[in-house]
Amino acid sequence: MNLNIFKTRRAILNYHRICSDEDLKKQNDELSVSVSKFKEQLIFLKKNYNFVSLDDFLNLKKGEKSKITITFDDGYKDNLTHALPILNELNIPATIYIVTKFFENEFNVWWYELQEYIWKQSENIKFTFGEKNYNFKVKNNADRLKSFFQLKQIIKKLNKSDQSKFLSILTKTDLRKQYKDEILSKEDLKFLCSNNLITIGAHTHNHLCLKKLEKEECIEEIKISKEILENLTARKINHFSYPYGTKNDAGKREFKIVKDLGFKSGVTTCVGTLSKNKLFNLPRIHINQKANERILTIKLSFFYFLYKKAREIINI
Repeated sequence: MNLNIFKTRRAILNYHRICSDEDLKKQNDELSVSVSKFKEQLIFLKKNYNFVSLDDFLNLKKGEKSKITITFDDGYKDNLTHALPILNELNIPATIYIVTKFFENEFNVWWYELQEYIWKQSENIKFTFGEKNYNFKVKNNADRLKSFFQLKQIIKKLNKSDQSKFLSILTKTDLRKQYKDEILSKEDLKFLCSNNLITIGAHTHNHLCLKKLEKEECIEEIKISKEILENLTARKINHFSYPYGTKNDAGKREFKIVKDLGFKSGVTTCVGTLSKNKLFNLPRIHINQKANERILTIKLSFFYFLYKKAREIINI
């Protein structure tokens, strides 16, 4: 079957990290794509789609050529060192959504610390938090992946203080690992801003699940990130990405807050249809290392939308 017949006319692609081919071999990281795979994906997509900036993408006009826009979440240094050279070579615009606590000398990235901790364990992980006992198996990689996913779901629902307490009890140390070398610096940010292909967006201050926060705390998380980025870049920050981005992490309240704070768009990690009525809950398609030409074709077809919707219904 020729899936190109059913390809979607527009799509926002979601990346996180672009790592060297050698580094990717050492990681168990769903968020990373190798340099060679990233370039391969973009070359293939460029044959079938018109890559545009997010601002151009949001001009949702009927009858236009199929359009794609690229986004990156969190603010990793490899967006500059590995992704940008390829974007420059192929003349492809991209938006980078940045967590702003990194610009205040907080370089803890709990999901990476958690991952490293789990993969170092040889015995079950046992601890007590909030009067609840936890026991996670780590006998093999399948166990570790399952434990990582389960622990990630627990931690992301906590506020900043409780996340720190949870990790301290889990790892048996109050010292949080810092990932300064993995994160964009203020100088990196300014360099990216000087490139016409790059748009900077906000991704909150502390990368917390907004839906779990009180309204005022939620507003502050988003507002601070916008202000910090505007001060550092001397530019208006018009676009926002919801941390984690599923329907369990952001909803109508958060969409309205983002709109009221003066943003022009907000992106999720949900798969869905694009319209001018969804500028603050725009769907995105996650792209990982496994996405070859066939997978990309499937993900950019209407069948993928139906598949994801069916899975949502089944899991309800």
